[in-house]
Amino acid sequence: MRAVFINLDRAVERRAFMERQGARLGLPLERVRAVEMGDISAVVDARLNGRWERPLSGPELGCFLSHHAIWGEVAAGAEPVLVLEDDAVLSRRIGVALPALAAFEGADFLNLESFDRKRFAARRAADLGGGVFVRRMYRDKSGSAGYLLWPSGASKLLERTERRGAAPVDAFLHGFAGLVSWQAEPALVVQAHILEARGLKAGVDPATSIQAGRKRSSLRRENWPFLLRRIGTQVGLARYHLMRLGMARYERTPIIDEDFA
Repeated sequence: MRAVFINLDRAVERRAFMERQGARLGLPLERVRAVEMGDISAVVDARLNGRWERPLSGPELGCFLSHHAIWGEVAAGAEPVLVLEDDAVLSRRIGVALPALAAFEGADFLNLESFDRKRFAARRAADLGGGVFVRRMYRDKSGSAGYLLWPSGASKLLERTERRGAAPVDAFLHGFAGLVSWQAEPALVVQAHILEARGLKAGVDPATSIQAGRKRSSLRRENWPFLLRRIGTQVGLARYHLMRLGMARYERTPIIDEDFA
């Protein structure tokens, strides 16, 4: 199975970090050059940016376009692809788990990551063996550092981009009800800064420009469309909370610290 990681040209330490992980786990990882801010034309920015809940920063749009380019390749193929970001810390069990996950049927998207936040998922999980389970994901919020994507899902994401424009890639992935999404348990990928927050050493600098602080949009008239979209998103979450009365639960994806030690 093809496995790729997205990496900026200047992030040489992160590239080495990912290559070391791949070698240690017996997982061949292919580097995909990340889109830089300077690569983004004014035409692309005007076509895709400004259609989400706020304007995207340059690094955010570059990250989205990096994933988007991979989605195009996945859609043109016939097999799922493992997509990683270069701050993804991989579980020691990921190499054993991947064949069973890739053979899982009925998914467009299978998230391998835990962002250590609660999400809406099915109460029942399917046992794939080897201590790995998958659970239908109804709504998550954060994280795009590690996922399996099938051609069916990639095609849906490309079509949605044409209709809706760009968004922070994790919001784009997890806020798309039309994507048949599943979650692997326990987590097989954790971002470096999440692991460090749990008191573990990630093995790479967890800092990222994408997570840098952003100013809140003012209430000027030109910002009203962004505000209305944010309100619409919050209203839409109500139905997922109602699902907790029956088929869904609102809990974190478990992280086994020893898997990342």
